[in-house]
Amino acid sequence: MMLILGPMIFALILGLVIGSQIKLNAADTKFTKASFIIIFIAAIILAWTLGNYPFYTDMPISSAFLSALIGIFAGMLLFARSK
Repeated sequence: MMLILGPMIFALILGLVIGSQIKLNAADTKFTKASFIIIFIAAIILAWTLGNYPFYTDMPISSAFLSALIGIFAGMLLFARSK
């Protein structure tokens, strides 16, 4: 069982870029702590049903999808635009 880091690193970088472009304090959207938790739980369920790539056997869930989600949250918290 070997952990494949290539897709995970690429997804994390892509998630950081996407997360940095999200506006947190826009007038029409409000991200609360509850919404972050709901999004994260839904993403874990989605990653579990997606499964991993055909030749990767490191985890039963999609590790690249979870890396992208973590990158989006990190990008929103670190680099998000205010307006």
